[in-house]
Amino acid sequence: MFDWLRRKRPPRHRSIPVAEPEPAAPISVAPPVVDDTDRLPDIGAGPFMIRPLEDSDLPWLPRIFRAAIKGQGADFYTSAQCDAWAATAEDEAQFVARLGEGVTIVAELDGKPGAFAQLYPDDTIEMLYVAPGLGGYGIATLLCQYLEDEARIAGTATLHTAASLVAKKFFESMGFRSEGEESVERHGVALTRHKMVKALR
Repeated sequence: MFDWLRRKRPPRHRSIPVAEPEPAAPISVAPPVVDDTDRLPDIGAGPFMIRPLEDSDLPWLPRIFRAAIKGQGADFYTSAQCDAWAATAEDEAQFVARLGEGVTIVAELDGKPGAFAQLYPDDTIEMLYVAPGLGGYGIATLLCQYLEDEARIAGTATLHTAASLVAKKFFESMGFRSEGEESVERHGVALTRHKMVKALR
């Protein structure tokens, strides 16, 4: 059912628009711009669709990654921790190469990427990031559901993720449970996250 994700063909079903956000006024998703390298696309309100990663997305996804961390992450991590975590995408060529692994899907709003998620390998949700200002529309939920379906098709019995303190509650709402905390290092700074699992069958 999800072979189109790997072949980058348009989806045949579960075609979206899947949501009609209200109100109809434009949504401001970008945090204050300090440097144009982190400017996000201007996204208006309207339906969104889930589709495979496209080459035109690649300049935007590292920015969404950094903005999501510095936006939502500030309530759970120090500024030094957020900076170190976001710096993972400073080497954009390396970051883009990571996105080419496994299955990466994008939530498109108003013709522009607003969120993305990655399944790599077949039993692990490796990334799931939504631009600031786009929470509450069910985007993360649909991205997660798509990747769960892809994992089931691959024969995965147990799905794993390493959830930040920001994402832990979301993944619990999706049926994951924590197996405990672990500490990881990013650019010399320690961050706490949860190892989480979900039985798919």
